[in-house]
Amino acid sequence: MEVRKNIAVLLAPLWALTVAVLSLIPPSDIPSPGFLFPHIDKVVHFVFYYVFFILWYYAWNKGDISVVSKRSVLLSLLMALLFGTVVEVLQYVMNIGRSGDVRDALANTAGAICGFFTVILINAVYKGLKRKN
Repeated sequence: MEVRKNIAVLLAPLWALTVAVLSLIPPSDIPSPGFLFPHIDKVVHFVFYYVFFILWYYAWNKGDISVVSKRSVLLSLLMALLFGTVVEVLQYVMNIGRSGDVRDALANTAGAICGFFTVILINAVYKGLKRKN
């Protein structure tokens, strides 16, 4: 469990930094995958905050998958929502060629909430496997 804790504690802030940088650099500096399908950026937002929630949850929960901690869920969800909101506000007020978007914030929130359900699922599977052994 110690290794999982250390990995989550290391990866969570690195992921947050990556999300912040990719969200705040001028769009001309990143290749646009928009040719794949319209609104792919919403999928990217969803994935960013899905991973964000899961990494922060396990960082707060010390890598323990055997129990769902309400405190870790609350901290991770609050952090994801605040972080996503701050990034959208910064995009809105900074003159970097980006604009804050409520739909992006909704995609961020949906990603974090699905991350929560994934944590619940992982815990249920873990408990089911543990019962079999």
